[in-house]
Amino acid sequence: MTALINGSPKPSGSASAVLLKILKEHICGELLETALRGPEPGDGCVKALAGADTWVFAFPLYVDGIPSHLLSCLCRLQGLAEEKHPRIYAVANCGFYEGEQNRLALSVMENFCQRAGCRWCGGVGIGGGGSLTSLPRVPEEKGPMGPVERALRELGDSISAGAARDNWYVTVALPRLMYKLAGQMGWRKMIRANGGRARDLDKRIT
Repeated sequence: MTALINGSPKPSGSASAVLLKILKEHICGELLETALRGPEPGDGCVKALAGADTWVFAFPLYVDGIPSHLLSCLCRLQGLAEEKHPRIYAVANCGFYEGEQNRLALSVMENFCQRAGCRWCGGVGIGGGGSLTSLPRVPEEKGPMGPVERALRELGDSISAGAARDNWYVTVALPRLMYKLAGQMGWRKMIRANGGRARDLDKRIT
């Protein structure tokens, strides 16, 4: 059984949820879905993971690493990992354009596997995460989501086969400038929706 674990702190609308939704289309066999949103995994999550031989984590990049609540959960899941020896995969996404920005976060997951004595089977680092919840899916893995969809299909094939592979990195098929401009528009829209002004974005603490 494969456990898909959403490690985003967001209860809804996360890029991690989008990625897991696509990934599960490409995994053969029995699946279960769970989430880690606080510093404790919870009894239900622990029970679910105890019955799975493959754990797949999806999470956002936080300051070049994994979110602090997810790190806390991993510390508490170490004993279970040492007992069950699951295969572990990960999908990390970041707001940076380059997927390689997730390299250190995937290294954290690999280090966890070494500490717990379980098998690290590889991960995908995805750039352009700020656009993942709004980009449309196009048939035949084309369009802006094409590289992401192909990477998740390949990861799904590896998970289905129980195979390991090296980490690899992709980004959305948008020009860097277009992605940057869209992000700036999003920030301005967000600050106005919260009663601020666009020029407030330039303020600094002195």
